[in-house]
Amino acid sequence: MRRLCFVLIVVIGVIFCQSAYSQSDKFPLDHKELGKHERPLVEFNHKLHSNKLDCTRCHHDFDKLKNNRGGEGQPCESCHKARGSQGVPSLKDAYHQQCIDCHKAMKTGPLMCGQCHVRK
Repeated sequence: MRRLCFVLIVVIGVIFCQSAYSQSDKFPLDHKELGKHERPLVEFNHKLHSNKLDCTRCHHDFDKLKNNRGGEGQPCESCHKARGSQGVPSLKDAYHQQCIDCHKAMKTGPLMCGQCHVRK
């Protein structure tokens, strides 16, 4: 009986931790580094992208030789700031470059401004 209670507590703890640290399926790309928005915010569908792509495709960390070492879990704004520096593009430029280049390569997804920045 004690063992069953212990297993039950562990299972509940694992479920709670996963839900507490999970990311929303969709969220607006709104960061202070982006400054004042000229267009509507992009509603990013994280679940759609994470089901189709390796996390390191977006959550990257490049070494001195430009090899992608990963960086899974770190938010974009941890490296990309309001202004680019030393070969690291600004957050706005990084989003545009990453998203558009990937959509072109995968031959799917929006390519024009108004397809991501949708007026409601």
